[in-house]
Amino acid sequence: MKIIFTFFIVLVLGLGNSIAQSYTFSDTLLRKFGHYTEIGALATTRTTPDNVTTAAFSFQMVNGYRFSRRLFAGMGIGADLFATETIIPLFASFRGDILKKGEFIPYYFIDFGYGFNATRNEDIDYRGGIAAAGGIGFKINLIHNKGFLVSFGYRFQQASLVRDNIFENRDYNRLALRAGFYL
Repeated sequence: MKIIFTFFIVLVLGLGNSIAQSYTFSDTLLRKFGHYTEIGALATTRTTPDNVTTAAFSFQMVNGYRFSRRLFAGMGIGADLFATETIIPLFASFRGDILKKGEFIPYYFIDFGYGFNATRNEDIDYRGGIAAAGGIGFKINLIHNKGFLVSFGYRFQQASLVRDNIFENRDYNRLALRAGFYL
């Protein structure tokens, strides 16, 4: 009976220690997790070959891991709603704070991936392409590592279409102005 009781105590203490260690590990992961949600406009002065102005509405979310204040790496997905096309970018995102402390923290961002064209038309075959972005912004720190953000940058999206067996390449070069929040 003493052996069973001793085994039971060791088992309970061992499980308790494992649970405590996993809690500490997940707590650390939770502190290192980062999230960005941004919404804004992609502005331009150029028009498409069919004379349609293609300023766009843009939305994106990025989730990832904060290695340090200067380096965050994550994956993002978004929606860019151009006048004639809808692009769904899937991308890797690298971000980091330029300064360490303060209420207004400047930061940089670099995104690179592929934009899937979600536009559908029976007569036209729409295709996506490479997507890239980069820029700077500032965070308004409300609570430790949580707050609002505003960013300004450049965004490139490659797209194409096939109409009546004629291939047409479209490169969207845009200035991006966005606002959102981060965790």
